[in-house]
Amino acid sequence: MAVSMLQESSSSISRCTYDVFLSFRGTDTRKNFTDHLYMALVQAGIHTFRDDDEIERGESIKDEIERAILHESKISIIVFSKNYASSTWCLNELAMIMEHRKFSKHIVLPIFYDVKPSQVRKQTGSFAEAFARHEESFKSEMDMVQRWRAALREVADLGGMPLEDRHESQFIQDIVKQVQNKLHRNTLYVPPYLVGIDFLVTRINWWLGDGSNNVGIAILCGIGGIGKTTIAKVVCNLNIQRFESFSFLADVRETIQERNGLVRLQRQLISDILKGKANKIYNSDDGIIKIKEAVRRRRVLFVLDDVDDPDIITKIVGTQIPLHPGSKIIITSRHQCLLSDPFIRQMFDLEASSSYGDLCKVFEVKELAFNESLQLFSWYAFGQNDPIDSYMECARSVVKHCGGLPLALQVLGSSLSGKSINVWRSALEKLKAIPDSKIQKILRISYDSLQDDHDKNLFLDIACVFIGKDRDYTTTILDGCDYYTTIGIENLMNRSLLVVNEKNKLMMHQMIRDMGRNIIRQESSDLGKRSRLWHKDAFDALRQKIGTKTIKCLTIDLQRLLEETTANRSKNPFLHSNEVVIETDAFVKMKRLKLLQLDYVKLKGDYSDFPRCLIWLCWHGFPQYYLPTDLDVSRLVVLEMRNSSLKCVWTDTKCFLPNLKILNLSHSHSLLKILNLSSLRNLERLMLKDCIKLTEVDQSIGEIKTLAVLNLKGCKSLKRLPRTIGSLESLEELILTGCSTFNDVPRDLQNMTSLRVLSLDGTAIYDSNAWLSWLSLKRSKELGFFWASLPCSLVKLSLESCRLSDDVMPSDLSYLPSLKSLNLSRNPIHSLPESIIRLTKLDELLLTCCKELQWLPMLPTRNLHVIMSQSLSKISSLPCLLNLKRCVVFGCEKLTEVQGVFKFEPIENFEVEQIKSLFSMLSIRSTELQIYNYLTDTKIVATPQVFHDSGITSCFVSGSEVPILFEYRSQGSEISFSLPQNPDEKVSWLNLCIVYSLVSDEIFEFLPSVHIVNETKKLTWSYFSSFIGIPETNSNTILWLIHWPVMDYQLENGDLVSCKLSASGLDIRELGVTCVSETKVMYEDDTPQYSQENADIWRGIELKDEELLKLGSNGNMKVQIYNDLEESKMIASPKVLYDCGLISAFDPYDLPADGCSHHANHAVGNKVSFVVTRSSGQHVGYLILVAILNAEDDKIFDFLSRIEIVNNTKDTKWIFHKRFIGIPKAKNNIYWFSLWRFMGELEDGDQVDCTVFSDLSVKRCTVDLEYEPDDDLPHKCSSGYQHLRGKTISSDWLLPLFLHHLFKSQRTLYRIHSLDKLE
Repeated sequence: MAVSMLQESSSSISRCTYDVFLSFRGTDTRKNFTDHLYMALVQAGIHTFRDDDEIERGESIKDEIERAILHESKISIIVFSKNYASSTWCLNELAMIMEHRKFSKHIVLPIFYDVKPSQVRKQTGSFAEAFARHEESFKSEMDMVQRWRAALREVADLGGMPLEDRHESQFIQDIVKQVQNKLHRNTLYVPPYLVGIDFLVTRINWWLGDGSNNVGIAILCGIGGIGKTTIAKVVCNLNIQRFESFSFLADVRETIQERNGLVRLQRQLISDILKGKANKIYNSDDGIIKIKEAVRRRRVLFVLDDVDDPDIITKIVGTQIPLHPGSKIIITSRHQCLLSDPFIRQMFDLEASSSYGDLCKVFEVKELAFNESLQLFSWYAFGQNDPIDSYMECARSVVKHCGGLPLALQVLGSSLSGKSINVWRSALEKLKAIPDSKIQKILRISYDSLQDDHDKNLFLDIACVFIGKDRDYTTTILDGCDYYTTIGIENLMNRSLLVVNEKNKLMMHQMIRDMGRNIIRQESSDLGKRSRLWHKDAFDALRQKIGTKTIKCLTIDLQRLLEETTANRSKNPFLHSNEVVIETDAFVKMKRLKLLQLDYVKLKGDYSDFPRCLIWLCWHGFPQYYLPTDLDVSRLVVLEMRNSSLKCVWTDTKCFLPNLKILNLSHSHSLLKILNLSSLRNLERLMLKDCIKLTEVDQSIGEIKTLAVLNLKGCKSLKRLPRTIGSLESLEELILTGCSTFNDVPRDLQNMTSLRVLSLDGTAIYDSNAWLSWLSLKRSKELGFFWASLPCSLVKLSLESCRLSDDVMPSDLSYLPSLKSLNLSRNPIHSLPESIIRLTKLDELLLTCCKELQWLPMLPTRNLHVIMSQSLSKISSLPCLLNLKRCVVFGCEKLTEVQGVFKFEPIENFEVEQIKSLFSMLSIRSTELQIYNYLTDTKIVATPQVFHDSGITSCFVSGSEVPILFEYRSQGSEISFSLPQNPDEKVSWLNLCIVYSLVSDEIFEFLPSVHIVNETKKLTWSYFSSFIGIPETNSNTILWLIHWPVMDYQLENGDLVSCKLSASGLDIRELGVTCVSETKVMYEDDTPQYSQENADIWRGIELKDEELLKLGSNGNMKVQIYNDLEESKMIASPKVLYDCGLISAFDPYDLPADGCSHHANHAVGNKVSFVVTRSSGQHVGYLILVAILNAEDDKIFDFLSRIEIVNNTKDTKWIFHKRFIGIPKAKNNIYWFSLWRFMGELEDGDQVDCTVFSDLSVKRCTVDLEYEPDDDLPHKCSSGYQHLRGKTISSDWLLPLFLHHLFKSQRTLYRIHSLDKLE
């Protein structure tokens, strides 16, 4: 992305003495229209040249005029009046202006006061009379007269602004606005380099220019130095002309603390609104009254910059502000939740039923992407777009350190500009140890604004210890330290000091973290007297034994410290010794220590004087076999000892830990047992993952009534759980995955009414004698199987690789009504019970590599709505199979039927007459063929099979030519024909025969598709086959026979029909089609009637946004949603209703043109141009755009793209920006789907351009238009129809394309996992 050029126009303007040169005929307009125009321009702050005022006496008037035109003005306004052409002075001015325009960027704005443009262009009327006189007077200088005529023709062709029947006052205001727009005047100074702000500026511009009369208030929030003020200034400069008055109150937080600061702010606001006409303000109350009076009468925009307290707003402008309709307020703040709902209601005197969201808009300013950061830094450091090659490595290091903070990039870039590479390296080392003071001063404002010491101390603890840790985990610990953590974290987030990411991890900007840690360093130059110590400082304090009672928190990861020491070639001999051991007496004076991390540290000595107030003890790699008996852990809330050498946590003596909530001993490979859990009365999470020698869990675990999570994943030696496990009424997750010898499932699971997740993957439950005897007992009493004893609360059940057979599968699954995810992968089952359809909440069914699976019943459906399209339909098993969030059957090589989706059976099951009826073949040879199944990603070798695939019947057989029974034939992949004229018959089905050979293995990547188009009725059908026959060699050929039923008289006699096959990797030799008709059955109402069994063909699926969001990430594809939706009661259009980006594997066959409607337009590259076609009684309702962006390398991670739609006929433009984050690999594609809502802006015959701009390469674009009846337009506009509530993918071809890439990504993930297992 290039640096923003918003400053370009202002810099060129600043070199001009005048903004505008005013050319006019004095006797016509000097004392009326031109005088009023001149005053309006001056009052608007536009410096205007007029000969009455600007030409000094004694100077050459001609020279002054020429200098004003050629060198000192940006725009010339030419006022054409009846007698303009009679003045040779005016005509010479005009000729000079138009000549100057040819060789410069000089702007000319013609004003047609009391003449028409045609009179000026053709020199008729008073202009003709004037030129008759000129030709008589200047017979010897006719070249000059011709220059005047040419100048008049040229200026009239510019268009300009005619007065016509308008009021002069309004006409003058329109001229002033035009001039302001053309000058791009920047009333507010902004930095010279603007990078990465276009996306947010565009969104705010949309909000400001929504065309409504609604008042509104916007908050620009973000951390200090992120660019809030700069963005607010840029937005104001771009939108001043939309408002009658404007004011920008800078540095409100600081100003209001100064003497008379409040009154000064009020005075400035009134002066700006009244344009310098402010009366004296005696006090703040008087100021509020006068402000309310000023804003009541005019549409205003004012900005309050740097507000940290909502009370400041009411002090300046009061409450119940009577803003004029259309007025807007912008506030910049570090506080995300600055304005509450009650405050907004009080501020604007709203009714309780009013929507806070409609009035208040929050725009969060994010950090710059790395490539944007590097670009901005380069402008300040090098004065160019990219770093100098020799400085590249250092520049990238500095930019990484800045973390996308514009202030830091500007400060450090400017300070390093022109310095040697050695200075750069030294500065970088210093930055790692000592943060830049100027940057820290700005960032610390947010910290100082925290309301109390509670939040400040919470911030410091998180900055020193808990960045990157789970929010709930951290809350558990800090609640034990007497913090009110939940509300405290909210306060830090509202001040933009803390972020909780999508994985619930606490994240903090690196420079904010450094600011917090610098506050700790400033407590004392003595390490031992600081409140918190971390990393090397902590190590030095322990080694030197200088700790004191001041220390509340100490963290050290010795393993990481040693790695860094080796990498940095430290000369510290203590760290380079064979074994680093610290003595326990280093902790003697740390009486107030609550948070202690000693990862991979070895301590020597006794623990009798060890700190007794510990709340959190994290000791990864704990080196001893048992916890020391003299170590006081009685107040611990969290004990984390992953990768320890423990054999038993404590001895048989009970260890009383009444406050312990989390115990994590995962990856402790020596742990044999864990005893005496009864004293852990408040334990909530017990983590024992990968404790490979653990043989038993003490039966006292049943006494922990608070336990919610028990994770025993990978405990290979664990054979059983104690019977008391059924007493855990609060247990929500029980994870036994990978416990390969576990063979005793607790019988009291039914009592665990809170259990939501049960994972038994890879266990030996099927081999258990207890299991079999229990199974026998249950069956004898006809009580069902073990499944019936599972708690009905289960949401996720995973039984992968448990060797389950049909014998142990239940007949009734309705015992699990809450189940959402069921994993039965890698089990030798042949089928699933039909009762699975009763699991109405199921949205994930995993059956990967069930090698014996042959049949699946009807699967439960998600809340998807089948819609019928009049113009285009899609026929495919894929959407049916993906009707769940994920239904994965990859590797199920024997699967022959999924009820309602597909089925295949040997051709021997059919009679000869049936074969002839289905495929127009007299006989089919029983030669074995290889068939590839796209849905299971498997190949089978068998005699010809008949495939039933979503209402289409097909078969693959050996052969080299289309049989004689097919009426229509064509070489290649396309054919067109007209149906015979026979009004008494209807076409019931089509039979197709496709002769093809194999070209490449690409056939295994993309579903082959057949497209039938009724050219007469503009109807299209597309069939995506789930199967394909594979020729033995590239020279062999195969016949693909398709039986295609036709419904609803969609093909009638006389219609022109075309067929086409699209398949990568195949060479289509010949295509044949035959039509089968039958006599119409007429009833009394003369309506044709018939029935057809396969009436449930999928023609399109309506997929709602919330369902798409559930898709998350699958394989190498990631779903990214960005919707910039205005929550208004009335429709505003055009509007981007839906926007989605898919990151998927490189696909050389991206957008099948055949799959789109007949309104689709395609183009290679980034631009699609088309003319809106005529459609009687309909208008364009939706525009669907799909663009394919390609990542050529891994360097671009975060980038901005935009779509521009231009109606060239009406000279209107709409722009939409999208920010993409995270491209996983080079050579991957971004599939950008965008749905636009139009309501009359695109009409028949309009010439439209759609262009996609991006940092990535734009490979291809497709635009499709969807029409709707004209009757819908007034109804939707008048009824306040909320299109936003029904956000859907409504395009008939967009969703299948989306599902195709989703399916392909899942298959890629399966193949990767299969390779991993082989290795």
